[in-house]
This record gives sequence, C-alpha cells and structure tokens, in this order.
Amino acid sequence: KTTLTRLISGELRPQKGEINLGGRVHVGYYAQHQIDTLNLENTIYKEVEEHAARSFHPKLRDILGVFRFTGDDIDKKISVLSGGEKARVSLAKILLSPCNFLIMDEPTNHLDLSSKEALEQALHDYDGTLLLISHDRYFLDRLVNRVIELKNGGLRQYEGNYSDYLDKRESVQPSGA
Repeated sequence: KTTLTRLISGELRPQKGEINLGGRVHVGYYAQHQIDTLNLENTIYKEVEEHAARSFHPKLRDILGVFRFTGDDIDKKISVLSGGEKARVSLAKILLSPCNFLIMDEPTNHLDLSSKEALEQALHDYDGTLLLISHDRYFLDRLVNRVIELKNGGLRQYEGNYSDYLDKRESVQPSGA
C-alpha cells in the first residue's frame, strides 16, 4: 500500500506502465514518517505558513488552534517539539496545502485522542479527494464511504465504511475460504 501511494504521489516511478492523473490534480501526500521532513529551525507558524495555500494565511493562527497550538506555542521551534506535536504540525501543513487529492498513509500514528478528533474533523471538512490508509478501524469507519481492497493482483471496491466492507467481504468470501 505504501508503494502504491508513493507511485501515485510521484515519489516513485513505475517499473512498468504509467500513472496518469488529471491535469488539474494537485497531490498532497502525508507519509508515515512525514515528521522527518520538518525544518527543525523553523517555528511552528513559519513551517506551516511556508506550505499553506495563500487563501489560508489570514486564518492561519485560528487553524493552528484547532491543532492545539495556541498563544506563544506557535513561536516554538520545531526542534523542541515532541513526536506528537511534530505530527500535528505535519498534518496542519498538508491539510492547508493547495492540494485537491490528499493521500494519507497512517495519519493517526503518534496522535493522542484529541489530535485524532481534530484530524477527523479537518478531513470531514476537506473538499477534495481523500485516499486514506490506516489500521485505525474506528477512524476509518468515521471517514470513509468506499473501501478498495487490493488482493492477489486484483482490485475490488466496496461501498460504505470499513465495518460495511468487513461485512460485505465476509458475505462474498465465507470464513475459511
């Protein structure tokens, strides 16, 4: 799954065939180790501002508050943040970037409950296409309306959330099969 997302995002080139995205598609990619790409010398505000779409700049301080960076917190350097705080900065950056196709690979790793809830709300409000990879079943149930299963070189789509997918998959493939 990570290889597929890296192919779609353009981080990897396919060995065979090609990946074609629409001419107006702007991909944002949140990888499992996204925090490693943060500039440790930047403040939280500067790191997010540098990557945010211009339309978000007037509301940047308010949006950072949703990710629990308030008051003087936004002036902290990235280098002094915990892993969870760095993850929240990375999530804010990607959600505020000018993308209309967002790929998120395990975005809830390193997040506490309130940060997961903030991310969930932000993704509910997201206008573009979302490709979400997660082992967090509750998170998936709250956000997805279609599950795509890649198995044995094939692809099968299931309408509904993750629990619906498990039920439908079980009815297509009885247990023990």
